[in-house]
Amino acid sequence: VNDELSLQVLHVQYGMYVWPCAVVLAQYLWFHRRSLPGKAVLEVGAGVSLPGILAAKCGAKVILSDSSEFPHCLDICRQSCQMNNLPQVEVVGLTWGHISKDILSLPPQDIILGSDVFFEPEDFESILATVYFLMQKNPKVQFWSTYQVRR
Repeated sequence: VNDELSLQVLHVQYGMYVWPCAVVLAQYLWFHRRSLPGKAVLEVGAGVSLPGILAAKCGAKVILSDSSEFPHCLDICRQSCQMNNLPQVEVVGLTWGHISKDILSLPPQDIILGSDVFFEPEDFESILATVYFLMQKNPKVQFWSTYQVRR
């Protein structure tokens, strides 16, 4: 029971750290910064939102998203925007694998960002279903993702 409880606590805290994959994706965005102005960018599983914040600072029109089931993660996204003076960045609750009014009302995106979203194997199918749904809405969208091989 203690292991299960500690895993739940850890899961709730995922969005509270800048993970190494976020730094790598932010570096990739910085390398491509000249292509970002005016691009529509959606970060999924944003948490602290380093890649999305950098994209917004480089001139992209950014929407940050995290699970609507974890309101504290959405609060962290908002705090990141506030601390970086980015009031124009929208924060949306999207739960992977769920088709909600929020995902249906998203405008077409040019780039979807996902840093270290492939962390829990049980989430992979839901993440891919969400990204696939967004790609079906806009076949020209690109999915830029970083992940760390674990186990």
